[in-house]
Amino acid sequence: MDLALFDLDKTLISDDSASLWLHWLVSQGYTTTARLDHHQRQMHPVTHYADSPPDPDNIACYLKLTLAPMSGYHRRTVSGWVERFVHRDILPRLYPQARQQIAWHKERGDTIALISASGEHLVTPIARRLGIDHAFGIVPEFNDHRQCFTGETTGELTFHQGTVHRLESWLQQPTTPQFKKTYAYSDSIFDLPLLEFVDYPTIVNGCRALQQIAEKKGWPSVSWQRHPARERVAS
Repeated sequence: MDLALFDLDKTLISDDSASLWLHWLVSQGYTTTARLDHHQRQMHPVTHYADSPPDPDNIACYLKLTLAPMSGYHRRTVSGWVERFVHRDILPRLYPQARQQIAWHKERGDTIALISASGEHLVTPIARRLGIDHAFGIVPEFNDHRQCFTGETTGELTFHQGTVHRLESWLQQPTTPQFKKTYAYSDSIFDLPLLEFVDYPTIVNGCRALQQIAEKKGWPSVSWQRHPARERVAS
């Protein structure tokens, strides 16, 4: 049995799930456009850098910003929101080629995991809707007694080298199967440690920096596109 690891944003779907989630919250009146604007300003230093990953403190602030609108809400309440959000804003943005690649791994009997720097309150339901076996994302903190979001994160972030650390920890658990080979699919330079960790990395719609690395390492690179008939997303 092999293991296939898929990044979410710009790899399986054509957009950023955290940004889409904040837009959805605004559309439903659960947060403000001011917070959305703040998110876009915070996002720039996280997603644009030259030779080294962004400061971890910037990443932590960015992630807290995406969790802040849920602070004080019970996890069951947010779960109901997420189901509606996934149906409206995630599934229509799924690349047909991504669905085909997931199906290919399923036909082989592979275990499939979704790994993302978005929160697990989003990543886990998305994985479930796509028939993916496991999901790893940023772990939101909950108030133990009330089971409400605190707006904070807990544990190591599934970002850059932290993604590999989370994966290694899971692979070392006695209940995790032993895999013969590992595959990974990502568009992001942030996932370079993950791509270097697996046996068969594939670059999907890669950024320029990642494409250059892929050419030097001889990694395959593919372009996934949305079908024109699926461009319109129901409101």
